[in-house]
Amino acid sequence: MNLFPDILSIILSLLGIIYVRQIFLFTSGLKKLREGIIEQHPSIAVVVPARNEEAHIGDCLSSLLNQDYPKDKITIVVVDDQSTDNTSTIVQNYASNSSRIKLLGVQNPSKHISPKINALTLGIAQSKSDIIFTTDADCIAGSKWISSIIKHFAPEVGIVTGTTVFDNKQNVSPLLFGVQFLDFLSHTACAAGAIGNGNVNNCNGSNMAFRRSAYEAAGGYSSLAHLNSGDDSLLAQQIVSNTKWKIRFASEPESQMTTFPVEHWTDFLQQRMRWAAQTAHYRPAMLVFLATSFLLYALLFVLTPFSIAFFTEFPSPVIVLCGKFTIDYLILKRFTTLTKTSSVMKFFLPAEIIHVPAILIAVLGGYFGHFKWKGRTLLRTMEKASA
Repeated sequence: MNLFPDILSIILSLLGIIYVRQIFLFTSGLKKLREGIIEQHPSIAVVVPARNEEAHIGDCLSSLLNQDYPKDKITIVVVDDQSTDNTSTIVQNYASNSSRIKLLGVQNPSKHISPKINALTLGIAQSKSDIIFTTDADCIAGSKWISSIIKHFAPEVGIVTGTTVFDNKQNVSPLLFGVQFLDFLSHTACAAGAIGNGNVNNCNGSNMAFRRSAYEAAGGYSSLAHLNSGDDSLLAQQIVSNTKWKIRFASEPESQMTTFPVEHWTDFLQQRMRWAAQTAHYRPAMLVFLATSFLLYALLFVLTPFSIAFFTEFPSPVIVLCGKFTIDYLILKRFTTLTKTSSVMKFFLPAEIIHVPAILIAVLGGYFGHFKWKGRTLLRTMEKASA
């Protein structure tokens, strides 16, 4: 009697149970999210690292200048990270018409420090406000973005993050647009669910704000400076784990930031490789879940075709895959309803089919290969400084 299929079935079932249980916990955490209710107007600085963003930086700055927050309380700090296009010129033109915009330039960057972290550190150091917002130069904020995020800063809260949605103004193919939008929302849904349960796994620096005191108490980016991915998520983890401060997730549509999809499938995979690279530095409990998920995906990718062909003799891969589809649908349905992005659920089936191979490629590429970001080719970590 061949026991191999039985052993594989047991392993798959155990991995599937772990996966379903964790996603269920994230889903239950979404129920615990609350709207921000605190009316306050502290001084804030929006730090925008920018590299070769001439196509977007003008719209980004216009949206930040048009916030419904008190104008004298906002400073916008753009850090030009050695752009080779007209990014700096566009920012200078905006700055000449608004004293609220400050342009900084990265000079002589260290080969031992991540370019993104170097730019963020410079921008934060040159700002003086009580609360720091971060976003990307290819993002556009709604007029209530700042005021809605600020409402979540209760006295015990040190960091707030929110949802980033996609706008397909470049007319990217509907399938590519829908798949990457829903994939992005899946990461955000898990992040929001974890925050609802009092934990933090990942955040997105395109829509994040934190107290300067929380940033300083966590040591800023000093221990993360060599990492080329994860500055946002790992900073949030440090603030929550190493200080007294708590984290909140802003789920209101007014708190959303808008960005744009990449235009090619190869760019989509490169982006996911960069995101996967950061997970090696997550907290141990999350690493266990990510490792079991990766093994589950690998087995499903290899075994599902055999299960389809010989379902009567080997049904477990198809059954486990259906369980994954079900729990993924439930968390995304709840989150897209919460954030009023339900229209993207029409892409659920193709996104779910692509999800398994895309994650496998992203993890292998992010951990063992290199990825491209803003015209640079990067490894997971920067070159270490000599002792």
